[in-house]
Amino acid sequence: MNKMIKKLGLCTILPIMMMNVVACSKQGESSGTTANSVKSKVDIKDIAWNIDAGIVDGERYVLMNYTNNSKYTIANFEITFKEKTDITEDEKNSFYTDIQKIFNANDEDTQRIKEEPIAMYAESDKVLNPKESVENIKSCYYHGYYNVKDMKHYELMEPDIAKIQYVDDNKIYTTYYDYSTKKYSNEATEEIAYEWSQTDLGNKIPKPEVVILENISDNETSFTFYAYGMTLDQYQAYIAQCKELGYTQEPHSYNENYSAKNSEGYKIDLDYNKDDGKMRVSIDAPETKEE
Repeated sequence: MNKMIKKLGLCTILPIMMMNVVACSKQGESSGTTANSVKSKVDIKDIAWNIDAGIVDGERYVLMNYTNNSKYTIANFEITFKEKTDITEDEKNSFYTDIQKIFNANDEDTQRIKEEPIAMYAESDKVLNPKESVENIKSCYYHGYYNVKDMKHYELMEPDIAKIQYVDDNKIYTTYYDYSTKKYSNEATEEIAYEWSQTDLGNKIPKPEVVILENISDNETSFTFYAYGMTLDQYQAYIAQCKELGYTQEPHSYNENYSAKNSEGYKIDLDYNKDDGKMRVSIDAPETKEE
């Protein structure tokens, strides 16, 4: 999500294998990272993660599941993996043979792949409150979008760096855990977790009871936001709150979408993504005669 502190991962491998089309994952970045000997407020032991084979939409994948056992809301969790130090040449050659088939790479591309350390990652942007879990997060090779589907490839790797973004006192903080040094590093900057409208439109709709709310656009005529970490029941309850405020005129509802106007001419549009636990809401002021 854009609310999280992100960067565009630089791919030196996948553009070659994908006909120079960059397909990179987003990973945490800010203006500075401060290494320190003090532990993060969220201990890596608070993130109960595991990697295992599983079936999604009828296909086998290498998947990550994790549970938030901390007392904080987790906004993002990512873990990268690197090749083990005791990996054998036979294992590497077998891996590269498989990769050549998966990426449809020619001999030149495969040689370039071999010049890079074997790597993979898994990342979840789903907002998890304490004691909540997320399942079936697909892992990917290197820093791109090719999904890992063979557990024997994962078994060649070991954890490298974990990135955890968590909310404390309405701020989103980013911390990294280095599995090699067993030390934490904290980003020098943070972001506001819940940012409501500064215009009168914010008084025309209910405030969602969530920890993370991203203000997308906010002016006198339109206000749009994303509310994260919502269940379907919470989304339906929010629709009910809007109806209580009078948004029942010219209603339109389908799947997980609802739109309506009130007697003053204000219009709302809501939709919900069950997989991401994310609700998008927009409210538009009535048009003036000049408009």
